Amino acid sequence: MILVTGGTGLVGANLLLECAKEKEKLRALYRRTEQRDAVQSFFLQTAPNQPDLFDAIEWIKADITDLYALEKAFHGITQVYHCAAKVSFAAFHFSKLAKTNIEGTANVVNFALKYNVKKLVYVSSIAAIGAEATKPWVTEDDSWDPNQDHTGYAHSKYGGELEVWRAGQEGLPVVIVNPGLIIGGFFWTRSSSSLFSMVKKGLRFYPTGNTAVVAIEDVVKCLRILMQNKVSNERYILVSENLKTKTLLTQMALALGTKPPYLPLKKGLLITVYWLEKIVGLFRFRKVFLSRAFIQTLGNSQSYSGDKAKSLLGNYTPLQSALEKIVKAYHF
Repeated sequence: MILVTGGTGLVGANLLLECAKEKEKLRALYRRTEQRDAVQSFFLQTAPNQPDLFDAIEWIKADITDLYALEKAFHGITQVYHCAAKVSFAAFHFSKLAKTNIEGTANVVNFALKYNVKKLVYVSSIAAIGAEATKPWVTEDDSWDPNQDHTGYAHSKYGGELEVWRAGQEGLPVVIVNPGLIIGGFFWTRSSSSLFSMVKKGLRFYPTGNTAVVAIEDVVKCLRILMQNKVSNERYILVSENLKTKTLLTQMALALGTKPPYLPLKKGLLITVYWLEKIVGLFRFRKVFLSRAFIQTLGNSQSYSGDKAKSLLGNYTPLQSALEKIVKAYHF
């Protein structure tokens, strides 16, 4: 039986749908009933001619930081897709990020070891690679640079990766995938899909840096291939294109039939906002969202190579095709 953590997220829901189509025996974790119900709606909208797919999944209510509930989900499991994660770049979310992405991942790999799981595939992020900022082109051979500023999210995903690699050293076959910004639809208020909602409403500002992107269908395809083949203790960057964030937002706006952003979020402006937040926070006890590391990320000019995964995927889905598919499927 296959266990999917984070079954109600963008990656988890799409992965479950594809596995269910192949009649694989599935168990998925969820935390809130409304999120599970949203996945059911996603199944019905995406595969209307296969209404029984959702009912074929065994749903377990469990948080990956809840040891008692999580252990019950591991009985009879042979393979694990670990997709659960907290995604946030808010400075005040660091402790929550660490608890979910590091402690939660440690719990998942510990139970995978205890119950002799045959393989674990972990969905990380390109943020977890943390390569030296001066390096223009990042590959799987690059590693975390402790001397540079990293966001709390990057720290937490890197910490999660360390737990996965530890499990690999203890005998559990593991693979890590590092997607860029995932282009996928339906879950409009969560994770990367929320970008569609923001662009649809009208964005005036755009970050000046680069963004590495990959279509959700390519992420799911790669995850399933990696689970089924004999690869272990390897990392795969999943990036189809590297482009200016302004270009990405413009393409999204044009696909959605709305006005593209036109005002750059320059570093000087962001630093000013950062210090204003700090000052206001001191006197009004407001939580600070921005961090120096996040400002650096918004202006990042690095590119990421997804070439290694091409040996598994063949060609990636072009960004324009992914955008057109989402707009057509969800009637924007």
